[in-house]
Parts: sequence; C-alpha cells; structure tokens
Amino acid sequence: MLTHFNNSLFQNSKGNLNYLLDYKNTLTCVTWSRLYHNCTPMAFLEQYLYTKRSQIRDAGLGLFTRIKIPKGVCIVEYKGRLVKWVDIKHEDGYNGYILRVNRSWAINAKPYKKALGRFANDARGIHRKENLKNNAEYLLEGDRCFIYSTREILPNAEILVSYGSAYWNLAKRIAKSSLK
Repeated sequence: MLTHFNNSLFQNSKGNLNYLLDYKNTLTCVTWSRLYHNCTPMAFLEQYLYTKRSQIRDAGLGLFTRIKIPKGVCIVEYKGRLVKWVDIKHEDGYNGYILRVNRSWAINAKPYKKALGRFANDARGIHRKENLKNNAEYLLEGDRCFIYSTREILPNAEILVSYGSAYWNLAKRIAKSSLK
C-alpha cells in the first residue's frame, strides 16, 4: 500500500522491504530484512521505467530507469503467459521472449507487448559494447520470474540482465544454420 510521507512516497511491505523515493528521485532503502525475496516494490518501480532504443547494436528496444536503483532491489517482473515447455520448446531460439522456469514450464512474453521485463537486454550478447556490463539478474520465485539489480543503476541507464550461455549458444547455432 502506497502512502504519502513528507511529500515522498513510502511503500510498506510488511517489514520485508521498505523504500523511500526522496526529492532527488533516488530510491532509498529504509529497512532490509530479507534480500532477494519479496518483490513488493515492483509495481512502485514500474512507473519509473521506460523503453527506448538499446545501446546495444541490433538489440531493438531496451529497458531504462528514470531513477537511481540501489543494489538488491526488485525492478520488474518478467511477465508473460505461463505455458508447458513441451508446447513451446519448438519456438526456442526463434522466439527470444521465452524464459524457461523449470523442466516443465516456461514464460512466453512475446504476446505481452507492454510487459516491461521483456525489454531488458544482455550486455554480453553477440554485439557487445566495451563499457556495458550487466547490472541485473533473473530470479525465479515459484513459477514467476523477477529482475533484480545486482549493483546500483543510475538514472537513465539501461537495465541489462544475463540471458545465460545456453541462450547465446543456441542463437549462434541457429544463425549458422540459416546461413547454409
């Protein structure tokens, strides 16, 4: 529940994570009791996220933040349709928005054009840029996936998350086979 506190927004998350947005548009952690667990700030942060052309060549749109995000904060949920892996595995490598949750399930974000989590790119992809490093990671909680910051992210910076080596190996294999 969001309430006003000295002209700033304060989110009380039942003692797990509490954040204060100060006058400099910096998200400040007020109390920590569990790191990487409760993702209550997510809806609060989504209003400060936006998409624009990624800094990574040929990556399309990227996910950016208007405010400074401290390390260890849940930024956004990777939203999409929860589908059985056997029903979607034929699209693996051709649909870049499939995130495998476990052996049986995956999240397909392709049909969800407004889901912000799908716009987070990987700095260690095929077209790397020297000064870019991933600043977030995917964390699974049951059949849901969240993007958390692994270090401080400055305002107007791109949110970058590792897709993993399996993703890039598959993408390279598909690219090579399409050239033949």
